[in-house]
Amino acid sequence: MPAGSSSVIYPKGTKFNMDYYLSTHMPLVYKNWSQFGLKGWSVVQFPDDSEYCVQAILEWESEDSSKKALTSDTVSTVMDDVKNFADKAPTFLSGKVVGSS
Repeated sequence: MPAGSSSVIYPKGTKFNMDYYLSTHMPLVYKNWSQFGLKGWSVVQFPDDSEYCVQAILEWESEDSSKKALTSDTVSTVMDDVKNFADKAPTFLSGKVVGSS
């Protein structure tokens, strides 16, 4: 079970290139942030009537792992790539995993 989890959520109405996101951006995220404890990721695409269109779920070794990644020099590489697949900025939420099955 991961000890930390982050959600990166894109709002409804975002022009979103899912092919680029899955083939280029998410591997870029993993390449840059695995050194800080990123263990894996998954992507959810929501139905059209949802408030959001896409969510990435990042699994971390610890709650502090995401903090280290987001304060590292690599954050600019990851965030500068957003313009290549989305026309709106995401909401980023992180926390400690307190239960799972």
